[in-house]
Amino acid sequence: MTAVGADELKPLVGVRVRGDSKVTERTAMRLARLSIGDPVGVDMLPELQAALLSSELFKSVTVWLEDAPGGVILVATLDDKLSWIAAPTLYLLPDNWSVGLGYAENNLFGEDKKLLLYGQYGNVSSLFFGTYLDPAFRGTRLQLRFDLYYVHRRLYEYRNDPAFPTNYTIDRTSTWTFVDLGVLFGWRFYWWLVADIRFKPGYSQFNDFTTRPERDGWDNSVQTRLTLDHRQHRYGVTWGPYVQLITDVSVPALDDYQYQLAAMRAYYSWRFFPEDLHARGFWQRFAREHQLELRTSLGIGRHLPFHEELTLGGVSDLRGYPVDMFRGDRRAAARAEYSLQLAKWWMFSFRAIGFADGGYVGFHWRDPSHRDYLPTQHDGAHWLRSDVGAGLRVYVGRVVLPLLGLDFAHGLEGKRNELYFEIGLTDF
Repeated sequence: MTAVGADELKPLVGVRVRGDSKVTERTAMRLARLSIGDPVGVDMLPELQAALLSSELFKSVTVWLEDAPGGVILVATLDDKLSWIAAPTLYLLPDNWSVGLGYAENNLFGEDKKLLLYGQYGNVSSLFFGTYLDPAFRGTRLQLRFDLYYVHRRLYEYRNDPAFPTNYTIDRTSTWTFVDLGVLFGWRFYWWLVADIRFKPGYSQFNDFTTRPERDGWDNSVQTRLTLDHRQHRYGVTWGPYVQLITDVSVPALDDYQYQLAAMRAYYSWRFFPEDLHARGFWQRFAREHQLELRTSLGIGRHLPFHEELTLGGVSDLRGYPVDMFRGDRRAAARAEYSLQLAKWWMFSFRAIGFADGGYVGFHWRDPSHRDYLPTQHDGAHWLRSDVGAGLRVYVGRVVLPLLGLDFAHGLEGKRNELYFEIGLTDF
């Protein structure tokens, strides 16, 4: 077949996959964000190559167009990353440790399907999580996900006296067991816009408490999400916008708690100094690929049970404070994080990060009919906290997930340091 000339736009009639790749042609077309009949031309090849690389499934991508009856064929030579990983995990804090084992497959059957199995044992939290995601059921825009979640966790409620922000006294300790099944149906309107609905029946139980924080019961709710994800990804660096709107509402007559929750997350990332693979010298080659990410999240709930309350503290939102130290039914959080590439060696990429986190959480719409609140958890109680810190990430070029994460954070109001060290399925 002959190559397509520059500045020509012709309808796409097919995709051919070559190289060391198990990706199906139908999946490659979706990852390139194309459909049969779309007009394509040579000028679009860099954009199509970037889209395939952004899937994080390939070490390298080369694309070109060939003439075919009725239009053109996109030919993609793909070199797959290792699509699966089986790895131990380690999480270490002075009073909170866990070890686990996870298996993750990011490209099941060459169709970009995801399978995750993860089990963990720890002195505070033990859990099992399994999920299967089909992002394009039978090649359609329909998404399907099935998951199982079991957790046995020790929960701490801190006194959090507003007059003494440096006081870390724990007023109540309880053990919570929760099992949850879920089935999700989603629809992809565009490659960057997905809506889904998830039914998640579960049962919550408490024991080993001084006073019961919450009654046991069924937690059967329906969760809806609208996700705009226009981000690009390459070798651990992300740029572009992400917005997600969430509602979670208990099912009348099937739920023992009867609550409602609405939340929003919005991220934006910028990439600076893109790496030039042909450059020489340390600065030109290694101290590049900078990223700035800003995050914000909002949440509001009504009559939330203890295990559904909005929290602050820990690696996910406020790294200068213990996990879930603050809780309530109103929440706002923000994060600024800057990272840069320190060096590359063999298949490893080393990145340094600096960050600042901040957040607000408080109680404004409680339900004492089933929840026993501490004296400091009255209506109107709220906390505003922040931290600063730095960390290190180690990525492996042949797989999608980071290998190691290390963060050191200082809580500005609490005047205490926290260290987070994770090996394995960090940021999954």
